[in-house]
Amino acid sequence: MGAGRGSYVISCFEKSTWAIVARLAVLKAGAAYISVDAADPPVFLKNVIRRVNAKIMLVSSTYRARYTPFISSVIPITAEMVHALPLATEIVCPLAEPSDACLVLFTSGSTGEPKGIIQEHRAYATAVRDYIALLGLGRHSRVLQFDDYAFDISNNDYLTTLTAGGCCCVPTPAKTISALVENINALQVNMTFLTPTIAAQLFPRDVPTLKTVCMGGEPMSNELLTRWASRVKLVNQYGMGEVATFCAYNDQIQPGQNAIVGRSGSGAIWITNPDSPDLLMPVGAVGEILIEGPHLARGYLDGLCHRPDVGFLQEAPSWFRDLHPSRAATSRFYRSGDLGRYTHFGAVEYLGRKDTLLKLNGCRVESTEVEHILRRSLGPGDTVIVDVLGAVDDPKEPFLVAFLCLAKSKDTLCAMSDESLRFLPVTHHHPVSQLVQRMKADVTATLPVHMVPQCFILISQVPRTKSNKTDRRKLHHLAQKWHSSGTLEKWNSLDGC
Repeated sequence: MGAGRGSYVISCFEKSTWAIVARLAVLKAGAAYISVDAADPPVFLKNVIRRVNAKIMLVSSTYRARYTPFISSVIPITAEMVHALPLATEIVCPLAEPSDACLVLFTSGSTGEPKGIIQEHRAYATAVRDYIALLGLGRHSRVLQFDDYAFDISNNDYLTTLTAGGCCCVPTPAKTISALVENINALQVNMTFLTPTIAAQLFPRDVPTLKTVCMGGEPMSNELLTRWASRVKLVNQYGMGEVATFCAYNDQIQPGQNAIVGRSGSGAIWITNPDSPDLLMPVGAVGEILIEGPHLARGYLDGLCHRPDVGFLQEAPSWFRDLHPSRAATSRFYRSGDLGRYTHFGAVEYLGRKDTLLKLNGCRVESTEVEHILRRSLGPGDTVIVDVLGAVDDPKEPFLVAFLCLAKSKDTLCAMSDESLRFLPVTHHHPVSQLVQRMKADVTATLPVHMVPQCFILISQVPRTKSNKTDRRKLHHLAQKWHSSGTLEKWNSLDGC
């Protein structure tokens, strides 16, 4: 087929055993795979194919006709196709080198250019080994492969499980919680990774086979901790796509310490000055989480990074060169953009983002990327701000919202929250509803589905800091307070958001 070292193969499957078979085949061939979501718009897929010069796409038979116009070769992977392949007794593909790429994770870019994270074999080989040891995976493990294949956690699900000799349990597509429960029980799953949003809708008594539940991507509420900790081994995981598997884990979670993500699983975690990674912070002080170690990705495809204050360092910080001169030339470092601090007992406490990168149900959403697309439909002086609403201890699911400040609508708002800031959801009968529909259509055609705002809300003014910058923190606080009052639910019940 032409796949080999240095080449990239696109993969798109619904939940299927053959999705894992296809990924493993690409790795065995020495190539790197890129998993895409069928819900992504065509412009996103075309951009990915062009950037990596991909010639081959492995799909389920469902998607063959859809993707044939986009790429040279679309190959459906089915049981019949695999069983018909000739047996080979000799090695037909060259062995991959540790520094070869094994997969690429793509996020959409604010300028239309997707940002690709290049992961290498050596990073995953190191991280998988450490993950297996820390979590105790083995032949007894039956791990649920729950997340979409386009997200980084899906790589961890199958690579760690199969390497440990366990069983990777692929469920049938579950659109409801009851279907998820049925899958877990039918497959006798004993370990899974879930976001707190999903875990909050499950109860241990309904899934008695589960013995280990890993959570991450969002803060964990005290109620959730109490519900699960006494019934299973509960693990709080912390990581990002730039790191193979995960950065830190905590399996000794205590009530009120939900933000403690624990200790590094591979490599090291340092806390540095948020404005300069060359300044190391003392224990207990808040700073930026800096990741260091062999489990880090190679970097971004074509060196593309949309923000200079987050990403891979070109060289080791000065303090690291002084502490570890022999490792300074080979160690990798990643500025996470996350705030945290070291506790006095040696664990890392996660304190949120220092910027505009949001997390929704475990998926990364960079608000500036969504805002860039939405802003194309606005006039001069109009503003849009994207955020996630939904408190940690709030039973309502978090959702993506776009706040609009339009000069022509300032006088039409009803006071609902604060004397200095007023909110009004855009319903179907509102005068600006047509504008909102155009904005929503634009972002739907450009970005992945999880980056499309579910609700648009007019605001009377944009909060500003003393330096005249947008005060996102104040807007979030006031909007969260307004949302928690139940006002938005009343509007939804009347007309829809």
